[in-house]
Amino acid sequence: MKATIIGGGIAGLSSAWFLAADGWEVTVLEKGDLLDNCSFGNMGYLSPSHFVPLAQPGVIGQGFWWMFSVKSPFYVRPSLRPDLLNWGWKFIRASTQGHVDRSARPLTELLLFSKHLTADWQHSGQMSFEYTEDGCIMYYQTAKKEQEELENARIAADLGLKTEVIDREQAQQIEPDMRPDVRGGVWFKDDAHLHPNSLMRQLPQLLEQRGVKIIRRAEVTGFSKAGKSIQSIRYRDEKGDHTISDSDVVVLAAGSWSPQIAGMAGEHLPLMPGKGYSMTIDTDRQRLRIPCILLEAKVAMTPWQTQLRIGSTMEIGPINDRILFPRVQGILEAVPKFLPGITDDPAFRQLADLEALKRDLREKVWFGFRPVSADGMPYIGFAKKTDNLLMATGHAMLGLSLGAGTGKLIAEMAGGKPTSLDMKAFDPRRY
Repeated sequence: MKATIIGGGIAGLSSAWFLAADGWEVTVLEKGDLLDNCSFGNMGYLSPSHFVPLAQPGVIGQGFWWMFSVKSPFYVRPSLRPDLLNWGWKFIRASTQGHVDRSARPLTELLLFSKHLTADWQHSGQMSFEYTEDGCIMYYQTAKKEQEELENARIAADLGLKTEVIDREQAQQIEPDMRPDVRGGVWFKDDAHLHPNSLMRQLPQLLEQRGVKIIRRAEVTGFSKAGKSIQSIRYRDEKGDHTISDSDVVVLAAGSWSPQIAGMAGEHLPLMPGKGYSMTIDTDRQRLRIPCILLEAKVAMTPWQTQLRIGSTMEIGPINDRILFPRVQGILEAVPKFLPGITDDPAFRQLADLEALKRDLREKVWFGFRPVSADGMPYIGFAKKTDNLLMATGHAMLGLSLGAGTGKLIAEMAGGKPTSLDMKAFDPRRY
């Protein structure tokens, strides 16, 4: 049996891993060079704590006001483009408490399933990517955000997750170098983190050693269908135009580029790119001990042995290569307000030199496009109109968190096996 995977991010490579393990002959078509896709610059979180989908009550109203601030963590660029209007309408309709209630448990189950599979990669000795189970602390400064996060902790407990509520003094004991200026926080103990750059360098190498064919700089240009089945895939690389004509299964895992490719197969996929930024500094020592999210600012921070990554923002709009400096400035200004001790780090002070940052913006700031579905839940499963097309996209900020689990489920569905989890909540045919 032969499978062709379109997309070499974590979802695509994970699908290749588990399909190859099941005996499939696998080809991966990746439009880039596998050196800097969205799976590289993320925060490295494996986050069972993120059981609330992006489409939730209040996000639309808050987003409306955020649109008036260029430093806001969430921004929808106004446009009359039909794809944005269609996505926006569906997103608004999905942003209900009922949707959250229906989605929390299946999303938690998938997050835990994927975390365990990722841990297996590390523990097998085949890969090493600083996998650490330290949890993640959600810090808050206001009573309003405290109330919201304590409610999240209550729901997490109902879902079987472990949490610990900490006060200001405890936060300062946990992070003595950072001296948190916070009201308190919720420590989600089931979360883990890893170094995504290390994982994404090793995974393609191992796949190729196992016989997976990875074609880099390959842009899909079309499909030929017979009835409801893809018969061939056309793509273009540096050597010209090519055709793959013997795939039993095609897996679409192209992230934010998925809607355009799906359209070539006659499929409609409500999905928009959400641009996110991150900055990574080399540190003289590990000053931050536990990964954390600064809730009011929506800034995430991840420590590794010799690096610290700071990331934030969700900018919904067309794919482009612009870096909005005020948004980066907003991230850097927020961190010392929560963690004053960060200014003791010379590397952070150098990064936060705004005049110098403006001059070297493209060297110091990474950006990528998260694929955001119309209801904040990933699309995993068979397409509506094409019998041999599987979708593995729409993971938004949870690409790494859900990558391994997505790949395992894709392999199970491709092989006609019972799936490890109930797939109803992730079915692409819901639209």
